[in-house]
Amino acid sequence: MTRHRWDDDDHLLEDLAAAVRATEPLAHTIAEHAEGALSWRTIDDDLLLASLTFDSSMASAAEVRAESNADRVLVFTSTPLSVELEVVRSEVVGQILPPSAAEIRVETADGTTYDIVVDESGFFELPTLPAGAMRLRCDTATGRVVTDWVQL
Repeated sequence: MTRHRWDDDDHLLEDLAAAVRATEPLAHTIAEHAEGALSWRTIDDDLLLASLTFDSSMASAAEVRAESNADRVLVFTSTPLSVELEVVRSEVVGQILPPSAAEIRVETADGTTYDIVVDESGFFELPTLPAGAMRLRCDTATGRVVTDWVQL
């Protein structure tokens, strides 16, 4: 049986240092396993992600109207839902497709959230134009999606 020298702080720290040094070869493996476990914490969001598939602000110069304050259209696509947004001056309106009643949670980069009720035809309006990046979490009877982060 190994005799522990824990009655003296110096001996205790030496034993602790030796124990930590003994785990050093495993540190990389432990870090890989921890990273793998943490990546699963957002798997539901990743599977439900509606990617930005169209942004009219990225259209080529030939396709853009001459107006500097032209409307902006964004389309987020996933299975089973898509979300379309139209930004007109400081107002944002949108529709969920296929059309259905829903609840939307607007999340901003600074952590602010607010909820919106969507009518049965899928139409909704954001009460204010969010400052900075934002994303939408949409829950309908058909399914749930989370949009990419986007700055309007």
